[in-house]
Amino acid sequence: RLMARACALSFIATAAALNVQSRLTTAQRAGLLLSPQPAGVRKVLPGAGAPVPRGGVESDDWWDGATLGSCVVRRFTDEMAGDRWMLWYSGRSASFDSDVVPLATGAVGLAQSTDGVVWERLAGDEAGGACLVPNEDEWWGFDTSHVGVGDVHVMSSRVIQNGLGLYWMFYFGGDGEELANAPAGAPTRGGRMSIGVALSNDGVHWGRVEGEHPSGAALEPAEGESFVGWPQALRLPSSGDQEESWLLYYHALDEASGRFAIGSAVSSDCVKWTRRDGYCLTAGPEGSFDAGGVSARCVVRKGAELLMFYEAVDAARSHTIGLARSADGLIWERIGAGPVFSPSAEPGAWDGVAVARPWVVPMDDGSARLYYVGRGAEGAVQRIGMARSEGNDWTRWTRWAEEEEEEPGGESA
Repeated sequence: RLMARACALSFIATAAALNVQSRLTTAQRAGLLLSPQPAGVRKVLPGAGAPVPRGGVESDDWWDGATLGSCVVRRFTDEMAGDRWMLWYSGRSASFDSDVVPLATGAVGLAQSTDGVVWERLAGDEAGGACLVPNEDEWWGFDTSHVGVGDVHVMSSRVIQNGLGLYWMFYFGGDGEELANAPAGAPTRGGRMSIGVALSNDGVHWGRVEGEHPSGAALEPAEGESFVGWPQALRLPSSGDQEESWLLYYHALDEASGRFAIGSAVSSDCVKWTRRDGYCLTAGPEGSFDAGGVSARCVVRKGAELLMFYEAVDAARSHTIGLARSADGLIWERIGAGPVFSPSAEPGAWDGVAVARPWVVPMDDGSARLYYVGRGAEGAVQRIGMARSEGNDWTRWTRWAEEEEEEPGGESA
């Protein structure tokens, strides 16, 4: 039962599902940015420095050919070179090990853009063209079966310093153990997930940072939790000689309730994390849109408060996106009694069944962009899409449409 809930939004695409996009009308495609791409040519990334693609390599089994999962979007602004958007995302190929839990994870790759709308997928050096793959060097590691991305920052820390800054990836992965209490016949390997950290000079080539746990993880499930995953790191304000402080948000499957809940941990160096007691956001009351649990989230600042866009599940296992606010990042209050973003009402839409895994990018005109994962009724494939807020109102969203003219400007990441 717990495994079925943990995998509620996790699907492996079939060949028939991959053909759905070409049959969609303009209205059905609204918001759609990226679909699984099993074959084709991608540019190759250089060995070091900024990821400027060159050349090309062809494959009929790219790492993201079956389904797409969580994404992280960052925008970098250069007065001379212009905007550069980077999108790290999780995915799985059709040839990925079928004995691993059926999540939209497996490996992590990169795409880039000049406007945050039209994306070019890049070929990394790892298997299938990915940038981060399951750990094959340490059989005892927490991430030997599959990995997924949670967050990426460019920074130095008290422990690891670099004058130009390093890319820090907060990711999660599953080990080689079978998950207990899973439905008979369901793939369970890798169901026990933990959180790790990786570093990169260019956002493309990654090296793992050894965590304090024997498995190499920075944060492992506590007693009574099946897993912890989908991390996001938030730097807290500091002044003077005050020690730098970070919050790490994650979600877990609470075995007692059988529901997802959002927890947090604190750190001064982004390597060693101390879990805070309890959860900062749990399932809503019976009959609510999030009565089934709360999971993947994106926390962003807006003015003097923090906003949390979170994936919500109701009692019928329908996935929508809700919103909460906080003054300190610790105590959260829901905004409104319903979701702020729901599956498309357009018949046959690519995201007409579920929307999940939110990532929000504030723009400098006061608006915001919501990147998300969606799923439609036809086939089992997941894709990545984007919606725009109605001006400064981040509770109302309109899916990006192909005929829209791209607006310049945004917030540097």
